[in-house]
Amino acid sequence: MISWLLGWVWWCLLPVRRRLAVANHQAAFPDRPPGELRRTVGELAWSYVELALGRRATVDGLEGHRGGALVLAGHFSGWDLALLSLADHAPVTIFVREPSDRLARAVVNRLRRHPRLELLPPRGAMDRAYAALEAGRLVLFVQDQRHDAGIPVPFLGRTAWTSAGFAVAAWRTRAPVLGMTQHRDASGVHRVRLRPLPLDVPEDRDLAITSLTAASQAFYGEAVTARPWTWWWLHDRWRADR
Repeated sequence: MISWLLGWVWWCLLPVRRRLAVANHQAAFPDRPPGELRRTVGELAWSYVELALGRRATVDGLEGHRGGALVLAGHFSGWDLALLSLADHAPVTIFVREPSDRLARAVVNRLRRHPRLELLPPRGAMDRAYAALEAGRLVLFVQDQRHDAGIPVPFLGRTAWTSAGFAVAAWRTRAPVLGMTQHRDASGVHRVRLRPLPLDVPEDRDLAITSLTAASQAFYGEAVTARPWTWWWLHDRWRADR
């Protein structure tokens, strides 16, 4: 109920980027009602309340996993709640871009404090990521946002400029790859799920970068299609100009 109310506040009173979100949603799923975006925003807002209260999500899929791995993660329901919950179960390294707003940056950085969570800047930190992988950490790549310096690959039926960082790491290290999604179930419990992604890694570097980047977007497309209301539609993901 609280999530529903928070979603209505965004939709009716504080419609930040609502027009963009509706346009993105309708382009991908013309037969689905855009009103389900209220659930998207409401569940995200409520997850930060839960995080401030010290609550955590359940984590499935790490049973029996040992050693480092590359993890494809995304802006699904309760992103920061899922990130900290994962760090409760395994050491995590992730590339993050800090919010530009000073207050938002201070709040988010405080919420993300965790003894087993390592935050790397989005540029110039690949050597640290490789070291983390060798140390047995989960190295998370968030590839569902626009990346102007990336390469064009299909995502939900349209071309999206996408970072090649994950593909380069997968080609260079040949490390195991896990896909991570999260959602709130019917009982209100937030669940994080990881599963192996058996990706073919071509020997040719250029071919590997193209095919693995496209494979990363196919993973996100499958996850978004399964639960469209869990994804953060407010990104300007398909903007044509660079």
